[in-house]
Amino acid sequence: MNKARLVGLIMIVIAIVLYFAFENDGNDFLMGFFGGGGLALLFSGRFSRKSKAN
Repeated sequence: MNKARLVGLIMIVIAIVLYFAFENDGNDFLMGFFGGGGLALLFSGRFSRKSKAN
C-alpha cells in the first residue's frame, strides 16, 4: 500500500471517529473534508497529477 492510499485511509478513519465522538454542527465541515479527501486519495493513489510534459 503506497503512502497516499495510507493517508487516505487514515483520513477516512478520522472522519468516522469525528462523526461518533462529537455532536455539534460545526463538525460536519471537518467530516466532509476528511471523508472526501480521504476517499479521493484512496481511489487515486497519488497526491498530485503527473505532468505529461516530461
